Amino acid sequence: MENRFLPSYTIGPDAYDEIPAVCGKFGKTAVIIGGNKARVAAEPLIRKAVEGKISITGSFLYGDDATFENAEKLMEIPEVREADMIFAVGGGRACDTAKYTAEKLDKPIFTFPTLASNCASVTAVSVIYYPDHTYRANWYRSRPPFHTFINTRVLLHSPREYFWAGIGDALSKEYEVLFNSRGDRLTFLETLGVRLAGSCSDGLLDMGEKALSDFDQKLDSEEFRFVVQNIIISTGLISNCVPVIYNSSLAHAIYNSHNQVPHKGHHLHGAVVCYGTLVLLTLDGQKEERDRMLAFTKKTALPHRLEDIGIDRKDAPALAAYALEKPDIKHVPYEIRKNEILKAMDELEGL
Repeated sequence: MENRFLPSYTIGPDAYDEIPAVCGKFGKTAVIIGGNKARVAAEPLIRKAVEGKISITGSFLYGDDATFENAEKLMEIPEVREADMIFAVGGGRACDTAKYTAEKLDKPIFTFPTLASNCASVTAVSVIYYPDHTYRANWYRSRPPFHTFINTRVLLHSPREYFWAGIGDALSKEYEVLFNSRGDRLTFLETLGVRLAGSCSDGLLDMGEKALSDFDQKLDSEEFRFVVQNIIISTGLISNCVPVIYNSSLAHAIYNSHNQVPHKGHHLHGAVVCYGTLVLLTLDGQKEERDRMLAFTKKTALPHRLEDIGIDRKDAPALAAYALEKPDIKHVPYEIRKNEILKAMDELEGL
């Protein structure tokens, strides 16, 4: 017997109006878990939408990162333990923490992304970090969240850099999944995910620049919604269809090594992954696709050089060495060597 659960979602400026109809079947009380800024942005709208229908038992900060330790602290809070449902509000780390909490407490979880920056709100996976904020592991729930409410009005008033970086993160999905699955015999669900991945980047490259412009003008346009759904839903569907060994590759290995190398400034997940995707395409000889993505990154100021992610060229060997240790590249179609990563980085610098 195989149980397969795929994400469902509501999108629009009044998405929260559907909370009672969707969530009411699962209980009469809910607890809100999320980031501080996220709860300020979304909680009043959530409370208004559920007034008289679902009681909110409390609202709590998820912590300072997605860690097992923060999730375990949440499990000890009476209002969390007593609620029928968990409402996870915020970005990827808030959702990932709440997903672990909900699984361990055996409660249905509903997600309310306040950033269009990643697919965490619709996936079964949680990316878990150590308390010192270094990468720890990927942890999987038995199923993805029960439903995701995407309020475009909230997203349009989120920090621009998260939407910008979210585009960079989503661009990796097609190339990493197709690379890691190359040559494998696939199951039905894996085939579904891989085929969906094959169409992931076109819409981002075609509409991403317009979507960013519309974001700046606070326009809930067709292009903005398309890119939002690509970032949150398409990549999330793929993640739920393919195994963990396909879900990330060299681009994410570079991100997961980034904090281990001296670097200047703070760089968002998707921004570093975007640079890593260009390295992957260069290393794999996909020059035409690389140049297409490179042109897009130049137009949108997404990272395409080591300098853009705060790393000096002298530290590139360390970045490549750490990347080779990451589980993201344990299942690849051929062996990746340090000198090949460095050669790809040098070629990018030359461009």
